[in-house]
Amino acid sequence: MRLHIFNPHTDLALANNRENYMPSANVRRMVCELEMLPMWFAAPGDSILTTTPTDNIFAEKAKKQFGINVNFIDESKAAGHSFSSIEPWGWNVSLRRRLSNIGINEKLLPTDEQLTNYRSLSGRDKDVELLNAICGKEGIFNAEIINNIEECRRYAAEHPRCIFKAPWSGSGKGLRWCFGLYDDKSDGWCRRVIEEQGFLAATPIYDKILDFALEYHSDGNGNIKFIGYSLFDTNTKGAYRGNILQRPEKQRETLSQYIPISTIDNTQKRVQEQLTRIYGNKYHGYLGVDMMVCKIGDTYAIHPCVEVNMRMNMGVLSVIFAERYLSENSSATYTIEYCGEHGAALSKLRMLEKEHPLQIESGKIVSGAMPLVPTTPSSCYLAYIVAR
Repeated sequence: MRLHIFNPHTDLALANNRENYMPSANVRRMVCELEMLPMWFAAPGDSILTTTPTDNIFAEKAKKQFGINVNFIDESKAAGHSFSSIEPWGWNVSLRRRLSNIGINEKLLPTDEQLTNYRSLSGRDKDVELLNAICGKEGIFNAEIINNIEECRRYAAEHPRCIFKAPWSGSGKGLRWCFGLYDDKSDGWCRRVIEEQGFLAATPIYDKILDFALEYHSDGNGNIKFIGYSLFDTNTKGAYRGNILQRPEKQRETLSQYIPISTIDNTQKRVQEQLTRIYGNKYHGYLGVDMMVCKIGDTYAIHPCVEVNMRMNMGVLSVIFAERYLSENSSATYTIEYCGEHGAALSKLRMLEKEHPLQIESGKIVSGAMPLVPTTPSSCYLAYIVAR
């Protein structure tokens, strides 16, 4: 029996790199309200760690509709259970301390050396390494590692439209966008990140048409397997907003509107080769490579590595969800939304359910709106799909 843990703030914890790291109140609330999400990708018989009382009505309904058979274990009672492995969203030193403190078997937890290697492999310098290995340092798509503030100024002068990226940061965070202006605030931000984290990654800003990702799984023994495509949406700051759930054939059809299928397949294979070289014998688990379709002159091209997410991610969740629970001829949008006012999340869900009545046939969603976690009058975060 594996134990799944929803800790999507793991990238922020990696940036902090302290055992006593405490996420902000808003992040803690999001984690609590969305902590049942692993039920949609966990295997039958697996368990999910919770910090709040489980909504048994929601869990039973999912079991009846889709045959989901997982256990929910309160954190305070986890020590009394035996697990075959621990499967968090991502590892970091603060999570290990938390699990050790609640009595999880130390043999199931990573060592200091393993966590140091894990953090190193998760840094944005690996994104740069992978991108330049595929495209070359002088290719259309390229990136650099910046080690001091003089290099920042030089890069901004050579690339007026550019992004500086902190080595470790959360979705849409740790980015400094420069649209033709590298001012004192940008200089101060870059200086601070270099002092705190050691370096920056820098890349030109490209004319993005479409966000997507290729999702993989590594067995830790040199074998990395391609598991699917992920089409997703981000806001203007690069933060994740949601996914488009489709069967692989439909996703390939969407991408082929811009890029030949042969190019898509070749990119997938070349990325897989580089992932195997960098991560194959050093990491066990899911990883996703964020990409873009970009406009280059009068044509389109694939940016093959915007970022590597060496952890569980929403793209993998979407791939598994679509395969297990979405009707073959249907498509859906998967959205995580923040609704700040009291009752707003529940009102939004009720409106969606009224406008898009749920239709399920043989355990597969044909159409309609459905929440993926319990939603109450006090909920601020809403996770749902709308299928058509």
